[in-house]
Amino acid sequence: MGRVCRGRKRRQVPGRRPDHTTCCMEENVSKKPSLVVLILILGLVLAACGATQESQPSAEAPAVPTAAPSEPSGQKIESAASTESGGQRIESAASPGGQAPTESPVEPVPTEGSEVVLGEGLSFIFIQHALCSWDSFWCSVEEGIREAADDMGVNVQVWGPEEFDLEEVGMLIDRAVAAGPDGIALTIADLEQLRAPIQRAIDAGIPVVAYNVGAGPEEDQLDYLTYLGSDESQGGYLSALRLAAVGGTRGVCINHQPGNTALDARCEGFVGAMEISDLSAAVLETTSDPVQSQAIIADYYANNPDVDIFLTLGPTGATPFYAFLDGAGLQPGAVKHGTFDLNDQIAARIEDGTTLFAVEQQPFLQGYGAVSILMLKVRYGIDPVLPVTPTGPSFVEAQNLGFQVDRERPVNLVFVQKALCTWDPFWCTVEDGINQAAADMRVNVDLQGVAAGQDEQMVTLVDEAVGRRPDGLALTIADPEQLRAPIQRALDSGIEVVAYNAGAGPLVDNVEYLTYLGMDQFGQYQGGYQAGLGLAEAGATRGVCLNHGVGQADLDARCEGFLAAMTERGLPADVLPISTDPAAAQATIAQFSTDNPGVDTFLTLGPIGASAFYAYIDAQGLGPGDVRHAAFDVNQDVLDRIRNGTTLFAIGQQPFLQGYGTVQTLMLKIRYGINPVLPVTPTGPSIVNQDNVDLVDELFD
Repeated sequence: MGRVCRGRKRRQVPGRRPDHTTCCMEENVSKKPSLVVLILILGLVLAACGATQESQPSAEAPAVPTAAPSEPSGQKIESAASTESGGQRIESAASPGGQAPTESPVEPVPTEGSEVVLGEGLSFIFIQHALCSWDSFWCSVEEGIREAADDMGVNVQVWGPEEFDLEEVGMLIDRAVAAGPDGIALTIADLEQLRAPIQRAIDAGIPVVAYNVGAGPEEDQLDYLTYLGSDESQGGYLSALRLAAVGGTRGVCINHQPGNTALDARCEGFVGAMEISDLSAAVLETTSDPVQSQAIIADYYANNPDVDIFLTLGPTGATPFYAFLDGAGLQPGAVKHGTFDLNDQIAARIEDGTTLFAVEQQPFLQGYGAVSILMLKVRYGIDPVLPVTPTGPSFVEAQNLGFQVDRERPVNLVFVQKALCTWDPFWCTVEDGINQAAADMRVNVDLQGVAAGQDEQMVTLVDEAVGRRPDGLALTIADPEQLRAPIQRALDSGIEVVAYNAGAGPLVDNVEYLTYLGMDQFGQYQGGYQAGLGLAEAGATRGVCLNHGVGQADLDARCEGFLAAMTERGLPADVLPISTDPAAAQATIAQFSTDNPGVDTFLTLGPIGASAFYAYIDAQGLGPGDVRHAAFDVNQDVLDRIRNGTTLFAIGQQPFLQGYGTVQTLMLKIRYGINPVLPVTPTGPSIVNQDNVDLVDELFD
């Protein structure tokens, strides 16, 4: 029989990459949250989990390939000018305004000494350790790259070796650096082998994004923008919770390639979640040979007939498992089964009830998202917030198995905001993002908003929007109690719903919309904390947080984070309540400074507080360097003060991204069945300083 390895008891934290000191565990844990709570958490976290493309490639792709495929699949990508091509060029002639793209010829990966022609407009080079031409998994990734390039009007070349060869991948990165593109995206299949060429790209000032394979800039210790991919441990963890929630009692993770980093992580996440659920679990090591693996599974089940939860890690593991079930005469529902990845065989077993779900990493989103992140960075100065931008795990079940992708599908969206550009200039930038995304992605948007001081209009506007039956609804959830019922009516009508700018995510708001794009309470606190650290490093000795809305949770959280950072550095700090009336606020600041002459550091929480602070220092004749100041949010005044040195930096929530990203999220769901992974998709905190102020300023023109 296969090796069943046991290890020490250990709690697995969701979302954390586990260590690899043990290959499995099989123990009961006495202390646990109730299963009812776990089921509730699971249902909310995965409210948006779901659909995939029906035609999605079936091959599984381990995160770190260990060898070249012995039988490459797919056609070789070639150029008419060369039969030794290993790469593809995807180019769009579309303008950012969303005009239709034109087809362009396929270009080869450059040979030594050849010149790379990148074309006009923004040009990106993608370097992969595998290609669609010989590994069908990558066809979906490259389709995502192609569609994003068309939507956003950028030129993209995709390069990769003709077979698995990391030395060649490193050479391709260096050739890409020499070509001087506007951005590079790459797969980090072997960190140590590729570290030096990646660092050379970063040193050349080229924005770099990792996708599909990587661990994020912090863990990889490379200063690239972000990593887009799936957390393998989290996939196993959430799979176990799902299987336990439907009544499973004892589980086994069938690992057909022990030693593969990705597959080991899936099993470790599975075992960790089973522990928390007070259920026993083991890892059963099999092989890539289906006949041998079937025998190993059958032998294990004969010796452990009470096992009723099975997780397989891809088609290679699922195929012998199905053969075992058929050989043992076990009918659908006899055991609880989930698997990773999807092919026709797995889809059929989901349909007949044998398999409850397939875990997907959404490879299309990995390609599409990498293009989008580079474009937003280069064109608009917008930074990704997270070091790891998750594309999975997403779950394919019977109810969403048959999603039909249609890139030409008309998409009609309604946006309902708590404010409008016409009376609050902050929202002009949000609306610019909405309009730009709508133009780029050929989406129709009807933008609604309340009049100044008329918050009660939100319910009416949402209900009117639901009555028009759009494909998607986006709204600001300033009051979840007030809006929960109308949001539920939208969901019950089959309308996809996303929150932006104001909200806390479906978990906290207790209504199952897709995701919230913005800064939640943790983001607000973290922004204040970062501001405190930055001001301390700039030489602060005593600080004050000027709060123009004491009692507002988001503003209070900003001050709390600031105070925590200052205290951590051994520096005194206070919170000073100020009025929203500019003259009254200026007088309050002046009196506080008179009474506390040692205060040399100020944090304001928005343009209202910043304006009063600037009026105070101007009246006192204070200039750049006389005091230290940081701000939340930006307007033209704050940007100008950053430029002249009065304000060291601003903490931004990236309102353009809130608008742009919301349109993109709904479009990807409606046309491609792509689900956001996180209940909160953070757009901040981000830093605006003298390094990027000019680029950010362009968004206010």
